[in-house]
Amino acid sequence: MTQNEMYTYLLETFSGVLFNAPMFATGEPVQIEYVFDCPEFQQLREQYPIERVAGKGGDFERALRMCRWLAPRLKHESNYDNHIPCNSLALLEYCFEKSDVGINCLNKAKILAECCLAIGIYARRVGQMPCSPYDGDNHVVAEIYDRRRKKWIALDPTYGSYFSDGVNPLSCLELRRAFAERLPVSAVLNRQNPANIRELQKRNASVNWYYAKNSYYFFFDLVSTFGVPKESDALYVVPKGFDVRRQRLKWLEFWKAKYNDMDMEERIAKTKEQTFHITSVALWDDPI
Repeated sequence: MTQNEMYTYLLETFSGVLFNAPMFATGEPVQIEYVFDCPEFQQLREQYPIERVAGKGGDFERALRMCRWLAPRLKHESNYDNHIPCNSLALLEYCFEKSDVGINCLNKAKILAECCLAIGIYARRVGQMPCSPYDGDNHVVAEIYDRRRKKWIALDPTYGSYFSDGVNPLSCLELRRAFAERLPVSAVLNRQNPANIRELQKRNASVNWYYAKNSYYFFFDLVSTFGVPKESDALYVVPKGFDVRRQRLKWLEFWKAKYNDMDMEERIAKTKEQTFHITSVALWDDPI
């Protein structure tokens, strides 16, 4: 099996997992709060040229320019230990345009989301999660709300990409549904044209399967603002019948046993007490 055949096999496998979980839990009717007037955003605009980089145009076009400006300037480090406060100012001071230190996708998405909020664009982090409790890897992207298109659009500052069906940029939910039905969709990397989406599917096969794997369920911050609210303030959008607590506990127990990591005991105890707020796909409605 060639490498590309392997990527295709993985994409088809994880797309099948999504196909078998098409319905989502109803959950509580909760909406995310978006905060644009944090005083730290003024400092962010003064220290970094985000307004100039974003330029003119619609929300998607401006946010995409920032996404692709940030991507090569933030070194990726998957094993980054999250020791820097998770806000754009602290993270950019730590790693912006530095070759010796890097951060993970969770923190990159936080930077992009805050940069968008700072220039008046609705934005949030979206945690993309796998189905298996034995999979220790997940991904995090940002979504922005484009007021002209009247829809959410996902942007990934790790790859400098967005997602398309050849015509429209997609949200995380739209991407999940397209994967489930094996429709022609793909990540669109810098300098790529989505017009021939089937060719782009093949070209970006090494990226696309990864998004399919990590599209089983999603989590969000209850408040999208400068910094991070408490972990207990996370919102989850999950397939019908899926138990987030059970999934998280199995994952923690598995990794505790695999690495003989006794520090997991504290996380297991916290997870047993944690409140998991299950909400609905209404999070992809108009936030305005």
